[in-house]
This record gives sequence, structure tokens and C-alpha cells, in this order.
Amino acid sequence: MNIKTKILSLCLIVTALTISSCKKDDQSLLDNPSATSDKLISENGTNPDDLMLNKSADNSRFSLTGYVYTESNDPAQNSIICYKQNIFGSLSFESSTPSGGTGTGAGLGSQGAVVLDKHHRWLYAVNAGSNSVSSFMVDNNGSLTLSHTIPSGGMMPVSVTTKRNYLYVLNAGSDNIKGFHIGAGGVLTEIPGSMQSLSTTGAGGAQISFSPNGRYLYVTEKATNMITTFMVNGMGVAQAGTSEPSVGQTPFGFEFARNHFMVVSNAAGGSPGQSSATSYSGVNAGNLMTTNGEVPNFQAAACWVAVTEYGRYAFTTNTASDNISSYYVSATGNLHLLHPAIASGAGPIDMVISGNNIYAYALCSGDQTIRGYTRTFLGGLSANGTTPNLPPFAAGLAAY
Repeated sequence: MNIKTKILSLCLIVTALTISSCKKDDQSLLDNPSATSDKLISENGTNPDDLMLNKSADNSRFSLTGYVYTESNDPAQNSIICYKQNIFGSLSFESSTPSGGTGTGAGLGSQGAVVLDKHHRWLYAVNAGSNSVSSFMVDNNGSLTLSHTIPSGGMMPVSVTTKRNYLYVLNAGSDNIKGFHIGAGGVLTEIPGSMQSLSTTGAGGAQISFSPNGRYLYVTEKATNMITTFMVNGMGVAQAGTSEPSVGQTPFGFEFARNHFMVVSNAAGGSPGQSSATSYSGVNAGNLMTTNGEVPNFQAAACWVAVTEYGRYAFTTNTASDNISSYYVSATGNLHLLHPAIASGAGPIDMVISGNNIYAYALCSGDQTIRGYTRTFLGGLSANGTTPNLPPFAAGLAAY
């Protein structure tokens, strides 16, 4: 056996042992969570999302400032509202910037109405009432300047996603998606041939998002219980979609964990105690496969999902239960429910983790507030303040 063959054999053995170890850890947690969970979730003290919470190691992270954005969704004039994240996570109103369009004055029932690009230099938002999408330049002090507003290519846009110099919008009212090229100065131009349809009319599209590698677009469909996948070619043009049943009823919001897994909330039509979440692998290959099925959280209307920076923890807001659940995402993508109701809030909808990975915020539709939380070890949340007086139908959250 030559040296190359020996090295290859050794690599295969190590890989097999690593996968086997991950599966054993997952199974032991399922079999006896009380005996193994803390050790496994902490990853023997190396969980990067928990290491960031160690004040003695890096106290400065707790005092970093940032910005949180939502949109008013006002039918007279939609605006993007900016809040400054102060030391230790409290929020204060910073500014309100007209979007160049209008809202609906009603809940959007979607995730991703407001998004930031990777470098936090541009913000994009839907104008669901005027069927358009807008781009904004983000200044160093968090303030926004409206750059461009363009028709969304359909009716009632509710969710946007961006990767590199491409932006796609989900038009829930016309059951389609449409792509745009992001040019200099935030100018948006249509990508010819990019408009594609969802699985059927009345699909109830909830969210659109690029895969982590940017080669695929995913859309959750609430009314059909489907997830539709669109391959995106090298010119940014989405191809015709393929739809498959979701694992869990009423798939709603989703985020990507560990760069390889897609964590989807299942609202189960809002039925009491029936909500769950599902993790899918294959997201960077356009081939979704569930890792460990539908994992219940025993709450009602789990709709929005937020994931920590390193993808170890996923949170669902349970709108009808007035609370938030937390899950651990294992190395194999398996979900493990940690806390069915870790934090409270009045009708929480959108949720986001702050840019420093320390704080979390939930937009609460029941009392028009943003509830703030500090992340704690092993998937916990500790309340750290409430920001009042939001517009009654505010939608979307983005933060850095």
C-alpha cells in the first residue's frame, strides 16, 4: 500500500468515526436527555455560541452597540424604523425613514420583510401595499438613506433575500418570485427570465431565502404544506421550482444553522400544543432531507425562527402561546428541544439575534413592543427590557 493510499484510508476511517460519534451523541441525548444534555450541548465546553457568553473572557462583547430595524407597514406611508442597541442590549429610537412605498396595515404573515446584506451596508424591505421593494444605504451611525424603489414583479411582496449582487422577492399575493440585480448605488434592475411560480395559486408563501452557498432559493408555503426549491444559475436566474411536502404542517419561517441545515418552524395551523420544528440537510445541494423529523415544542403557532451565529441554537416564536422555544442543533443537524417556553412575549412574531450574538429581540404584535433578551448558556434567554410604541402592524426585524 503506497503512502497516498494509506493517507486516504486513514482519512476515511477518521471520517467514519467522527460521523459515528456524532450519531451516538445524538442518540444518547434522545435516549436519556437528563443525563447527557448539558455535556453534549456544551460540546465539552467548546460550544462557540456559549463561549461568547463568557464575561470573564470577553466582557467587551456585552457592551458593543448596534442597530435594530423594523418597518411600519403603514398603508399611508411605509417607513423603516431604526433603534440603537445600547450597552447591555437596551434599545432607543434613532430614526424613521420613508420607504418610497406603502404597507398593508395588516399582518404580513411572513419572515424576511426587512433584511440586511452580509456586510450591513445595505438594507432591503418590501412595500406590501404598493407592490414594490426598496433599497437603503446604511450609514456608519445606523441611519438609512433611501436609494431605490422598484415594482416587485407581483402582488403583495412579503419577503426578500439577498446574496452577492442578487436580490429575490416573494410575492405572496401572486404566488411568484422575482429576481433583481443590485447595481451601483443600490439601484435594482430586473433579471430577465427570473420570475417563477410557486407550487400553485393560493400557496401562502411565507419566506424566501438563498441557500448558504447561493445556488438555491427556498420558499415555504403555508397553505400547501410545501417547500419549493429553485436552482439559481451563474447569471442569477432562478429556474422553474420543484415542490415537496414539508415534514410538519404549515411550514413558516426558517433559518440556516451550521451553514448546512435549514431549521423550519411548523405552525400546525395554530392548533394548541401542536407546533414543532424540522431540520433539513442537503440545503447547499437543493435536495432537502429531514435529519430527525418533526420535533414538537408543545406550543401554538410556531412561526418565526432565529438562529445564533454559530448555528448551535435555534429559537421559534410561538405567537398564539405568547412565548419562545429554544432548540439545540447537533453536528448532524438533529434538533433537540431545550426549553418549550424559555421566554414570554405578547404575540411574538419576528425575531432576530443581534450582531454581537449576545442579545435577541422579538417583535411582539400583541402589545406593539420589541422585547429584548440576553442569551444565556445552553439555549436560555433572560429578559432585559421592552421597547414600546411600535406601529400596530410593524413587520420584519433585522439587526447588526
